[in-house]
Amino acid sequence: MEILFDSRGLQLLQEAARGLPVPLPWPLIGREAELLLRLEQQRGLESLRALPDLQLYPHQEKAILQAIRLMKGRAILADEVGLGKTIEAGVILREYMHWGLVQRCLILTPPALVKQWQTELREKLNLSFTVNQFADVEQATRVIVSLDAAKRPQHATKIQSSPWDMVIVDEAHRLKNRATLAWKFVNQVQKTYLLLLTATPVQNDLRELYNLVTLLWPGKLQTFTQFKQAFMLDKHTPKNVSELRRRLSEVMVRSTRQATQLKFPRRQVSTILVSPSLAEREAYLVLWQKLHQAYLRLSAQERNILPMVVLLRELCSSTGAVLATLAHMIANKQSRYLAEEDAIEIRDRLQNVTGSKLNHLMEAIGNTNERAIVFTEFRRSQEQIVERLRKRNLRVAVYHGGLGRKAKDVAIEAFRQDAQILVSTEAGGEGRNLQFCRRVINYDLPWNPLRLEQRIGRVHRLGQTRDVLVVNLVLEDTIESHILYLLEKKIRMFEQVIGELDLILPVNRRSLEMELAHALLGSDNNSVLARQIENLGAQLSASRRRYDQVNLLNQAVLDGVEPEVPGGATRGSWQSVDK
Repeated sequence: MEILFDSRGLQLLQEAARGLPVPLPWPLIGREAELLLRLEQQRGLESLRALPDLQLYPHQEKAILQAIRLMKGRAILADEVGLGKTIEAGVILREYMHWGLVQRCLILTPPALVKQWQTELREKLNLSFTVNQFADVEQATRVIVSLDAAKRPQHATKIQSSPWDMVIVDEAHRLKNRATLAWKFVNQVQKTYLLLLTATPVQNDLRELYNLVTLLWPGKLQTFTQFKQAFMLDKHTPKNVSELRRRLSEVMVRSTRQATQLKFPRRQVSTILVSPSLAEREAYLVLWQKLHQAYLRLSAQERNILPMVVLLRELCSSTGAVLATLAHMIANKQSRYLAEEDAIEIRDRLQNVTGSKLNHLMEAIGNTNERAIVFTEFRRSQEQIVERLRKRNLRVAVYHGGLGRKAKDVAIEAFRQDAQILVSTEAGGEGRNLQFCRRVINYDLPWNPLRLEQRIGRVHRLGQTRDVLVVNLVLEDTIESHILYLLEKKIRMFEQVIGELDLILPVNRRSLEMELAHALLGSDNNSVLARQIENLGAQLSASRRRYDQVNLLNQAVLDGVEPEVPGGATRGSWQSVDK
């Protein structure tokens, strides 16, 4: 790694570390000067001595040291998706905390990633954060909140009322427009250090790159008019690319998968289509019609849409799961969406019916002694799966959100040491790295693809040395078939690198989970539903194509990769010309 300080620079740092006034380009005093000096002399990260099990990849260590030594804690971490930007940001934070330079830290993420950040920092870096804490956020020490919530006036005022030592923004390309409330909010937060994480700093317009850099170092790229004259042929096309990259290298760290030469295992995905029994099919259709009628009856304001489809989701998983919920509803007479007599009718249709998926479980596991993780959304389904596997004399470990921290650790260790199968609810899809296993069985499909990605991501991540095998159990002629179609054909989800999905998914302003619920409940037969799903798929395909184009643009601007268009010709407007 290159020396970032010449002999005069080192002398100035030594004087600053002793508290002497020196003309450094950044207000380095006391412990900050000492930190930079020690990093220069020792080439090490002292805070990681307390984390002997954390192994950084060379590109991560390089990014961390550059962000501290060269960029002095104000940097864009722009590694391509899947290369571990969260860990890089966490280690930078730990290092500044170790030297007493950071006590208060605010992390801003998309809503879906708040919990994931909390788990990742706790499990890997031993850093505890509260999440979505707004009541006394002015006094909070370490907090993770969604940017969407934080920018609301009632929260923004509290967050901006006292200084933060470090602010970290994930998916920072959401700050691409300086006219938005989000950009203005982050710009007005009082902060000493700022880390912006994004694999795609340029979304559409080179102005977006300017806006991100301006958040970090106002004036670094001069005025926008000067930036435009120096580096833009038009809003999509850079010029003087070598000089632009040199300027960006002072504030941005970026590694590509190709440059790291890390081997990413493949995903081998297969699907077992399970034909429902006559009882399951009839119960599904009756339930669908009853919920459709309730959907039409209630006003938009009255619809609590996701709870309306819980029974359908459970039925797609197991008869045990749906029967347990029906029994609770009948006993408590509390459903707004399903009359008691309808609940009793569906219960009677499914009574003593073994769910068809359960009969295909061993087929999904296969005739192998390899470990496998079986994921389900529902505890009652989990219980039935465990019971069936133990009857086959398989050694089973069980993991779910109701377990305490110690019990969860015991379950994971049992799976690592002895158990053949780990049966887990969604809780096992968060935070735990299980690369010693490579087989994932999705007993049911979550309606939120990010949860499915989290499941697969427990084994398909950096550190996995073998191809990952994914088996999906899908109940035919149900909403699961449509979900699989969207995942495979429209999003191409099973081809993704970990982390790409969140950049592809947004459909209008509603989550895909919500879109699916509205499509299902708003339809009264499969033909109508198929048309709704096709419309949804067209939006997702467009989003996927848009993401691919954004990737090409970032590779052209940031990495010097000249993209190809069909027929092998280069995309002329993105050529790296120096003018």
